[in-house]
Amino acid sequence: MADKKRYAVTLDVYVYAKDDYMARMEAHKMAEKIDDIYVNARTNVTEIGAQPFGSLHYRKLDDKSRPSKMDNDDDKPLPF
Repeated sequence: MADKKRYAVTLDVYVYAKDDYMARMEAHKMAEKIDDIYVNARTNVTEIGAQPFGSLHYRKLDDKSRPSKMDNDDDKPLPF
């Protein structure tokens, strides 16, 4: 690896979801898929925000953490 340099890359990706919780879930699923393919990618979700299509309005989510129910891949309704 002495002949290769390491670079940091910032990506912007649009994720479509029905609410903030599902957007967080999809963002972290995508990050995990990248990590599965590129083992040393160390993908990190740094910011999540809501921006309606065709609008300049941007709302940054206060919570960008990984949802606790993320290990279940199917989108079953929550029990409450």
